[in-house]
Amino acid sequence: MATSATRRRVPLWLPWLALAVVAVAALAAGSLGTSTPPTAADRVLTLTQSIRCPQCAGQSVAESDVAISREVRRDIAQRVEQGQTDDDILAYYASDTVFGSDALLTPPTDGVGGLVWILPVVAVIGAAVALGLTFRAWSASAGRSASSADKALVEQLIADRSPDSETHDDVPRSGSGHGGA
Repeated sequence: MATSATRRRVPLWLPWLALAVVAVAALAAGSLGTSTPPTAADRVLTLTQSIRCPQCAGQSVAESDVAISREVRRDIAQRVEQGQTDDDILAYYASDTVFGSDALLTPPTDGVGGLVWILPVVAVIGAAVALGLTFRAWSASAGRSASSADKALVEQLIADRSPDSETHDDVPRSGSGHGGA
């Protein structure tokens, strides 16, 4: 059969290489993002979605409609118009004099907060490696053949099961040409 011979010629590492190429291409495409700079309205929206409402549980100031959230949205819009950077605005609201470090909904990317970003990636890579090693072990064990003791036991069981047949010519033997190439 041509298909089984063709499959045998494909190196085992080729699918893994293809998966790695696709993953790298997807990550590269995702990291490039848009090439146009964000507008002032885009910046205000992004910033207000990044700051926690001081009165609401689990809402950003962009989602909340309480008075303090409306005031924060107005203040952020003014700061953007004045030319302050996003980092400056976030640092202002995260300072202890305003809302404190819990004001940010997005954890920091440096220090201990960076673990929030890196640990899921490490866990996924570790799981993929463990799964690959497990599949490799399973495929290696699939190629094992029965020992002579196993074959003798099977022959004995077949003989015990059908006492009227002594030669067992109807039972295919390993290497007898049945089901192979």
